[in-house]
Amino acid sequence: MTRRRGPNRTAAVLPMVAMLVCLAGCGRRRVPRTADVPTLPSYTPGIFADINPKWAHDGDRIAFLRNTPDRKLQLFIVDTDLERPLALLEAELVSPDRPYASETMRYCSPDTLAWSSDDRLLAFERAEWFTFEDGDRIPGTGLWAFDTLSGISRPLAVHPGHYTSYFYYYHTPEWSPDGRYLAFVGEGINGQRRIFIHPLKGQKPTSAASRYDQYDDSDWPTWRPPSNNGSAVNSRPVLALRQGVKRGLLAPPTETMRVFSPGDASQATCRQIVRVPAKSFYSIAGEPQPKGERVSPRTGAITWSPDGEQIAYTLTPSARDYSRYELWVVNADGSDARRVSPRNGRGYIAPVWIGNNRLGALSPAGNKFDVVILPVRSDLADVTKIGTIGGSDCDWSPDRSQVVWAGPPQYRSPDPDEPTTLHIFTTGITVRRGSYR
Repeated sequence: MTRRRGPNRTAAVLPMVAMLVCLAGCGRRRVPRTADVPTLPSYTPGIFADINPKWAHDGDRIAFLRNTPDRKLQLFIVDTDLERPLALLEAELVSPDRPYASETMRYCSPDTLAWSSDDRLLAFERAEWFTFEDGDRIPGTGLWAFDTLSGISRPLAVHPGHYTSYFYYYHTPEWSPDGRYLAFVGEGINGQRRIFIHPLKGQKPTSAASRYDQYDDSDWPTWRPPSNNGSAVNSRPVLALRQGVKRGLLAPPTETMRVFSPGDASQATCRQIVRVPAKSFYSIAGEPQPKGERVSPRTGAITWSPDGEQIAYTLTPSARDYSRYELWVVNADGSDARRVSPRNGRGYIAPVWIGNNRLGALSPAGNKFDVVILPVRSDLADVTKIGTIGGSDCDWSPDRSQVVWAGPPQYRSPDPDEPTTLHIFTTGITVRRGSYR
């Protein structure tokens, strides 16, 4: 009797195995024994470079980060004489796969520390890790607050455990003057950026929500200073921000600046105040367009005047060419936008207000930066150079009498006579303390 043969099961299984192997090769799968963080550079302990200095509102302390060659950062504060740095936290690896960029010579918002309006809390970045279903992991950053009175750190804005969006990096924290809100930038791995507004009471740190932005191109958030005239309207927190508009891959971009108040949709506090389409840039700027130039306008470095009536910002037709950056000022209602820096091929960046009628700024000069002063209502050639500093990672004191700056990261051993690599530049200016915020 002949035995009847069944189907060839091996032949049926092989195509299925091949298909699974192909699918496995298409997904993100970790190579066995690979580390989340590449091997860090070897270095001699004690070598450091200090970065990201940030003056407290009272003018008595400076916060900064100590950077070591193994890419770790440590939060410090120091008195204004720079003689007794105090470590607040242990050193941490904050940004394993992207540079921590605190320089003000940037076309997008920098990484930065931020003091709360009462100078009690310091907002800073801390690493967060995201694990995907296939086991792959990538690092991001969340925002934390260090309490200088209690010495306790707590989360301000962090990602939930099951995070489904793509803004992995939270940076550029900005406290509202009344302490009710934290604004910050959420950034994706491909450069997408949105502004997040996080109420600090009644909302969990994992519940921070972004402002709707179909273009995913917003940054430079900054709050209007508190009003001193007692007006209920002017006492509301108002945020100014930059938003880029690009409706198609080949469509010319448009730059805008907008202001709004959380929870208020009225036109008085929620409107567009600057709009610069690429095709109209040179007509707005009042100069002829170079033949054949492709214009890609960019605004940035937004800062309110102390009285909240004007906003200074940078404007350029080419974001990467810092010799083309100009300083502009516009009234808070969007009227009278005007250029206040000369076109002399120098470029002007990082504006700060000196009272309500002058601006301090930096002008790139080789690998250094001239510190200059410009009036906002005068001859455009009226620029006064008051000195030179070695880096754009800097901050002006509240009374504008000093600029603390960090040079390029030239690491060195600790020196008892020089306990920090930060430097102080004296401007020779003095304005009433607190009149710029």
